[in-house]
Amino acid sequence: MSVDTHVRKSVERLRRTRSRRFPVPPMALVTGPRLDVRSGEPDQPFYVASIDKVFYATLIAQLFDEGRFTPDTPIGQLLPADDLASLPAAPGIDNARDVTVQHLLSHTSGLPDVMLPPRGHSTTCSIPNLLTDPGHEWTIPEFLEQARHLPPFARPGERFRYSDTAYFLLLRIIEEARGGRIDDQLRTRVFEPAGMSDTAEWAGAGPERLAALVPRLAPIWLDRPEPVPPAFVPNLTWHNGVGGPSTANDLVRFQRALHGGHLCDPEWVRFLGTPRSRFRPGIHYGTGMVTLRFGGFSPLLRGYPQPTGGLGYTATHLFYYPQQQTHVVLNHHAHGRMQASFQAHIRLAGLIHRYG
Repeated sequence: MSVDTHVRKSVERLRRTRSRRFPVPPMALVTGPRLDVRSGEPDQPFYVASIDKVFYATLIAQLFDEGRFTPDTPIGQLLPADDLASLPAAPGIDNARDVTVQHLLSHTSGLPDVMLPPRGHSTTCSIPNLLTDPGHEWTIPEFLEQARHLPPFARPGERFRYSDTAYFLLLRIIEEARGGRIDDQLRTRVFEPAGMSDTAEWAGAGPERLAALVPRLAPIWLDRPEPVPPAFVPNLTWHNGVGGPSTANDLVRFQRALHGGHLCDPEWVRFLGTPRSRFRPGIHYGTGMVTLRFGGFSPLLRGYPQPTGGLGYTATHLFYYPQQQTHVVLNHHAHGRMQASFQAHIRLAGLIHRYG
C-alpha cells in the first residue's frame, strides 16, 4: 500500500469518527518534510485545554534565560504570602520554603488539583462543577483559594500527581516577575513572536472582539452531554489559567519556533521535555511537557518514535517528532473522546514511523 493510500484511509477513518453524542468529526494535522495529513480545517480555532501548559512552561524558561530565578528557587521567594495562604501542606512542610519552581512544572509539588480534586473531595471549580455557573469569570486567586479544604498528596518531590493548582502558581510567578497580566505576556512573548496571529486575537479579548471570534470556535464538551455554552467563553481568553483557543496551523508555528530555539534556549526545551514521571503506561511527564512512549500502549508499537509536547483534557494533542521533524495536532473536542484520540494518534504515529 502506498503512502498516499495510507494517508487517504487515515483521513477517511478520522472523518467517520463521530457519534450521536459527538456529531463533529475530529480535526487532525500532520506536517513534516515527507508527510502531510489533514482532516478538518487547520485554521479553525479550538479550545486547546492543557496544551496551554507548554506555553506557560515556555514563559518560565524565558525567565530562566534572563536569570530571574532557577528551577530550584523556592516559590516563597517569588510570590507574595497571599498567593500561598490557602495551600495545604504535608506535616513539617512549609510550601514557601520547600516547594520549588521545578516541583510546580513537573507536577511533584504535593499540592492537590483544584480542578480534579482528590477522591472524596469537591471544589466549585472542579471540572464537573465548572459549568454550574457558566457565566462566572474565574480569576487565578479564586482558583488558588479552592485548595483551602483539600489535603496535600505528598511531600514536595516525593510523588507525581497532575496538578492544575501548581500551574496557577506558575502563572502568578510569571505575572509577578514581569509585572504584567498572563494574557499580555502570552501574546507579546509567545504568540506574536511565533507568528500565532489567530491565537493572539483571543488573548485578553473583550466582549466586542469575542462576539466576532466565537462563531468560528469549534464546539467543546467537558463532562456534560451538551457542549460548553457561549456564556463560558470569556474564561477562554488566556487570562486565568483555563487556557484558550488556538488553531492547528498556529500550534505548528509555535512548535517550530520553540524547537528552533526562537522562544528560549534549546537547553531549556530539552529540560522541559525530558521524561521524569509516568502518568500511565505510554504517557510520561517531564518538567512542563509530555513524552509519548508508544511501546507502553502495546508491545507491538516498540520502536515507534517518541514525540514530545502537550495533552489536553478535551482530547487535544500537540506533539513534535524531532527525528522526523514532523508535527502532530489533534482535536477530538471532548474528554469523552480521549481514548479515540489516542487510537488516532497511534495510527498517525505508524505513518510517521513508516514514511516520515
